Amino acid sequence: MWDKQVEYFKQSYYCIVPTYQFSEQQLIRYWADTFLQELLKHKTEGKQVILVGFSMGAQISVEMCASEPESFSHVMVNSGLVDPKPILQKMVVPLLPIFNILPKSRSFSMKQAKELYIGEQYFERYYEGAKRVTNVELRLVMKENLEFDLPEGLERFTGEMLITIGEKEEKLLKRSVEKLKRAVPDARIEVIPNVKHGFSLAEPASFNEMLEEWIQANSIDEQTN
Repeated sequence: MWDKQVEYFKQSYYCIVPTYQFSEQQLIRYWADTFLQELLKHKTEGKQVILVGFSMGAQISVEMCASEPESFSHVMVNSGLVDPKPILQKMVVPLLPIFNILPKSRSFSMKQAKELYIGEQYFERYYEGAKRVTNVELRLVMKENLEFDLPEGLERFTGEMLITIGEKEEKLLKRSVEKLKRAVPDARIEVIPNVKHGFSLAEPASFNEMLEEWIQANSIDEQTN
């Protein structure tokens, strides 16, 4: 999903796009630690590290910031839920086996992909992935997503932070933006007009320009992504 960002930034930045898959032993904290170890291998003296995360990737990014609050010069958090919803979890999780039937239908997945701004060039990959998701995996993902809270240590974050959210996103995500802003008071918030969940896919050119202008406005001389 980051193809257009990598293409745009690769001439000026060293880009790393990690992938992850949840299991009972490999949840948000595990992947945050794993990505930190891998990322810090590439960090060289005098270079700055820019971190960008979307949705659950945003949650992982926030966890990484709390674990290594001085390691990132700039962090862009896109549509990350950081406000636990235990009641919603109790309501939704028992119904997931039913919900998991729907994406196995190609027609349903096509409608869902459209809602998520997933274009034709990515649809087959998305659909194949949706068909492989088990009830256990879906339960783990939803449980992690709805339980995630701001981690201890985030208050020590020393870099710049940009928080983005689509104007048409759910209210629970909008409350998360406010909560994250309280934790990182100097963070900048951008609300993207007429966009739901998926700014980087919905408007990749605008996303890239916003990220680049934000980085440049904060006077980065040597950059690594």
